[in-house]
Amino acid sequence: MDRDEQVEPRWRIDLEATVAKNVRRLREDRGLSQQQLGSDLALHGFGMHYTTVAQLEVGARPLRLNEVAAIAALFELPIESLWRDGDEMINGQPARAQAADAEQIAADYYTRQRIERLRDK
Repeated sequence: MDRDEQVEPRWRIDLEATVAKNVRRLREDRGLSQQQLGSDLALHGFGMHYTTVAQLEVGARPLRLNEVAAIAALFELPIESLWRDGDEMINGQPARAQAADAEQIAADYYTRQRIERLRDK
C-alpha cells in the first residue's frame, strides 16, 4: 500500500459528538442545568464552568478521557455507555433503559439521604 493512500475506515463514528449528545440527554433527563452539572463534576475532580459544559455538549470543546470517566461516575454509568448511540443495547437492555434505571436508583438514594437527615434533626 502506498503511503499517500488513505485507508477508508470501516465505520464512521464521531465519538465526541456521540458523547456530547449523551451527556446532554443525561443532564436534561435528570433535570440538571449546565451549571449544576459543572458543579457536580467538581465532586469527581473535574469541575467545569457552565460555558464549558455548553461547549462540550455542542462538540465545540474536545473531551479528555478523565473528564469522560468523571461524567460516567457522576451519572453512575459504565464509561462505554457514553460513547454508544442511544439505541444500542448494554447487557441485553437498551442503553436508555439502563440510564433510566440508574437515574431511579440515584433518585431513591438521595430521597433516603434526605429522609435520614430530617430524622437526625
